[in-house]
Amino acid sequence: MIAQGLAGADPDAEQVLVEVLLTDHGAPGPYAGYRRLREQAPRLRTAAGLLVLSGYRDCEAALRDRALGKVDESLGFQLAAVPEDLRRQALRRFRRTMLFRNPPDHTRLRRLVSSVFTPRHVEALRPAVVRRIAALLDGFAGRDVVDVVTELALPLPVGVIGDLLGVPDVDLAVAAPWVRDLVAPLEPSADVDAVEAAVRAEDQLAAYVGDLLVEKRRRPGDDLLSRLATARGEDQLDDDECVGTAILLFAAGFETTTNLIGNGLTALLAAPGQADLLRERPGLAGSAVEELLRFDAPVQTDGRTALVDTVVADIEVAAGQVVLMLLGAGNRDPEVYTDPDSLDITRRQAAPLSLGGGLHFCLGAPLARLEAVELFPRLLARFPELAAAGPETWRPGLSFRGLAHLPVAPGRPA
Repeated sequence: MIAQGLAGADPDAEQVLVEVLLTDHGAPGPYAGYRRLREQAPRLRTAAGLLVLSGYRDCEAALRDRALGKVDESLGFQLAAVPEDLRRQALRRFRRTMLFRNPPDHTRLRRLVSSVFTPRHVEALRPAVVRRIAALLDGFAGRDVVDVVTELALPLPVGVIGDLLGVPDVDLAVAAPWVRDLVAPLEPSADVDAVEAAVRAEDQLAAYVGDLLVEKRRRPGDDLLSRLATARGEDQLDDDECVGTAILLFAAGFETTTNLIGNGLTALLAAPGQADLLRERPGLAGSAVEELLRFDAPVQTDGRTALVDTVVADIEVAAGQVVLMLLGAGNRDPEVYTDPDSLDITRRQAAPLSLGGGLHFCLGAPLARLEAVELFPRLLARFPELAAAGPETWRPGLSFRGLAHLPVAPGRPA
């Protein structure tokens, strides 16, 4: 049924697309499939009207195109058959957030929280981020094997965003798995079970966040949830907007960063010369993080819907049709990057597409970059013998590419 739904003018390329979207790619990643798709049909129009872009310049232009936007009528492009009433129930509050809104609603919702994520405000968080990193790395000392995902890549950004939002530390470990269930329907391959789990997760998160917001209204503090709870005038949010925005910020605060840390360390362990270079030259941390974002992106896809009849990548697109951007494919485009399948932490080429662009550019991008820039040089310097200690375990799905487990042997600390 899936192949029939995608059967269009180039069935060979569309079969490659099906394989890319539905395969659990694991360590190799989807990059061989992306390359085949980019070579055969970099602008792939399917029979269902879906436009799939896999070239860097086309993806970048689409991300910035104001004729393309987000809609709340659906969860975006999906392949699995899911009953419409269940689709509508999933992410009911999440769809009231800026993630599924266009101006002027998007502008209003983003304005309330954007000042917290400015480079200046994020810079003020650096000392607290460094302290969290040091404490987590202290826990590695003397250990034979450590799971980097569960003991570093997840607790670091979860703790940082928890501080920013005002979520008590004791609640973070409970809330984080709900978020992972919640975002699963954003995968093109999400099935009924995944969507049902998302419905339950959103209800659990909404109940928890709702109670927390009540407390913030009663006793506001110097945190983002207090700002949401006490906003007045044109910035005031209704209950669903407030709860949904709080959930979105929590999810965005760690999901991407966790994947960046896990994917990035996996890439460095597979290229020990690059890891040694970063040890020797920690000043390369900024360009290293950009390269790690490009090389194995934590977010691989993004979708937009045509708000009006328009032209995208020289192809006519009718209002309501979906444009799917394969960001991970664009990040490996040889027309933009020299030797794109090689990791080079000194690379100075186009900015990666991994954090989106345009109006919906990742709000937490400066925070994710700060955490990664501070973490990687410290981790590599503290544990010069750091090595893989077994096969990693990748989470299923393509849109959010990341690891469930990454065992490493820290070795003797420096």
